[in-house]
Amino acid sequence: MPLARRKLAVAIAAVALAAALVLSVAAIWIAYGERTRGSILLGTLIFGLSVFAVHFIAMAGTGFVGLDGGDTAGPALSDETLAMGVALSSFVICGAFLLSSVTFFAVRVEQTAETEEPMTGTAPGRVPVPYEKEGRTQFVDAGAIAAVRAEGHYTVLYSGAERLFCPRSISEAAKRLAPAGLIRAHRSYLVSPALVTELRRTKDTGVCHFDGVEALGKVPVSRSRLAEVRRVLGV
Repeated sequence: MPLARRKLAVAIAAVALAAALVLSVAAIWIAYGERTRGSILLGTLIFGLSVFAVHFIAMAGTGFVGLDGGDTAGPALSDETLAMGVALSSFVICGAFLLSSVTFFAVRVEQTAETEEPMTGTAPGRVPVPYEKEGRTQFVDAGAIAAVRAEGHYTVLYSGAERLFCPRSISEAAKRLAPAGLIRAHRSYLVSPALVTELRRTKDTGVCHFDGVEALGKVPVSRSRLAEVRRVLGV
């Protein structure tokens, strides 16, 4: 078998590295930006594409140059055989990523059981809401919360003169705080009807005002939520 050395084009290697970095970052950004089934599946496909692309781009710039100095005994490994091995390994890796992505379909029941467990053992009529302050997790009674505002994947609680950071999303907060009477006034806001001191209507929307809540002046009421807010407030 003739002796040969591998030769890799620098430009092709740079393209393969750039493709791997761009596609991998895009996969993580899509998969973890919003944790929906579609985004997780799309992120998995893009990550598999990044592995697939970096192999075949590198293969396109790889060649072998014969060396003078005679032959040596050993198994013959042609370019076609090497390409087939790389192709098969790429499909195996991509398939493993696709199979691992389907595990998120079975999480819903387990999460429901976990979210209901902390409610046991609390005092009747009291709904503790966690918030983080100075590196510690503390709790505030839901009855003392005037409003909740969405802040990305988290929320901000308004209680008196304080603005408290809560690790829950606005959707989870709406579900947890429903027993305490908080209602959805806007896609980004929950309000406590018991602490609303004034409701002003502006055409098809409205504004809730809170006296005595220094950290919060007013909360917008969307057109789709105005009727429900008026009904709960009795107007």
